[in-house]
Amino acid sequence: MRSLNRTLVFLALAVPALAQQPKTTPAITAHDVMERESILASDSLEGRRTGAPGAEKAARYIASEFKRIGLTAYNPVIAEMPYHPNYYQPFDFSEHALDTTKHGKTQAMNVVGFLQGSDPTLDSQFVIIGAHYDHLGYGGAFALDTVHAIHYGADDNASGVTALLEIAENMVNMPRPKRSIVFISFSGEEEGLFGSDYFTNHPMAPLANVQAMINMDMVGRMKDSTLIIEGIGTSPVFRSLVDSVNTPPEFHLKYFQSGTGPSDHAKFYSKDLAVLFLFTGIHEDYHKATDTKDKINADGEVKVARYVENVLLDLANRPDKIAFTRVANDTEQKAASFGVYVGGVPDYGYDGDGLRISEIRDHSPAQICGLLAGDVIVQFDEMIIHNIYDYTNALAKHQPGDIVQMKVQRDGKLVIVPVVLGRRAKEHQ
Repeated sequence: MRSLNRTLVFLALAVPALAQQPKTTPAITAHDVMERESILASDSLEGRRTGAPGAEKAARYIASEFKRIGLTAYNPVIAEMPYHPNYYQPFDFSEHALDTTKHGKTQAMNVVGFLQGSDPTLDSQFVIIGAHYDHLGYGGAFALDTVHAIHYGADDNASGVTALLEIAENMVNMPRPKRSIVFISFSGEEEGLFGSDYFTNHPMAPLANVQAMINMDMVGRMKDSTLIIEGIGTSPVFRSLVDSVNTPPEFHLKYFQSGTGPSDHAKFYSKDLAVLFLFTGIHEDYHKATDTKDKINADGEVKVARYVENVLLDLANRPDKIAFTRVANDTEQKAASFGVYVGGVPDYGYDGDGLRISEIRDHSPAQICGLLAGDVIVQFDEMIIHNIYDYTNALAKHQPGDIVQMKVQRDGKLVIVPVVLGRRAKEHQ
């Protein structure tokens, strides 16, 4: 097991050199975005793999920025629940998630900052905004390619952390909202939402006091002004809210009702909290070493950050507490077997019935067995597939080597494709 404390002295020396100089204006700019991307998606952070020195260095950078910006490291409103005085929320998770041959524990940490609300009757309520900072290190079990190289994660999810930090800096430099705001950068997301799971089970304040949670994951590769928003169905006010903020229309908004999904908001939804998840879409560099900062659409990310900031302000300032609703037929996504690998990349922006494949990885079981990009999976053995959550839950019931019958829609016809489930590669040594 890696000891977190052994690296703190090294990180304390290494990270301050990465910190930005103070802004001269509070506006979010493309220059600011690329400056942060250059830090978070740099060689020195080595892909920010959970539990590795690069991830710990990233956490140090984020904490140093929270402090420089002016966020506090604990909640002064609820004195009996003080937060960790140095912005970190340490947690352990099973090394089995990183390597199925291991059964020890790895230590990681969320980074949390707090902005006090201005209204004495509402400041004990909170809006949470988050973005995970971990990625895949040098690849391995959770990468969709086999290249032994730094997987930079510029979009996944240096982009979300960049937006989080920019919004935080802006919020400190404007009149305080009525409710308090909690800014969280999670670790352990790629391995199974471990950071958000720990936070929701060890919250800094009663979850009943939370107004809503906003999650940003992969917001740096906008195409055709499309912005995907999931969780619309988790509160009756969300659809009108996100539309009202999109004025004049800058985005083509694609709405999804569900609050479940493969990112940190799902853990808050499982606690009956209203959630919004913002995402600019999947691309060919997803979980590859080629997800680099030069491919970031900085102007698009600026627009997303400003948009999210306005949503956040609305939630923090509205006088009424928003209602929560559970989406009909929504089930919590189960974690797939860590060893199972198919190699078809889901199209997360697809809003039809079934799961559409956006890309087939070379030499993967999907390619070998004849699945094609554009196929829409509608059945997995006996299980009907309506969305990605059904698909993930179906995978969770299987092990590498199982043969499953996938029924897909292809060119207007139903095709049955037998697929031999593969095994994910162990982390490169």
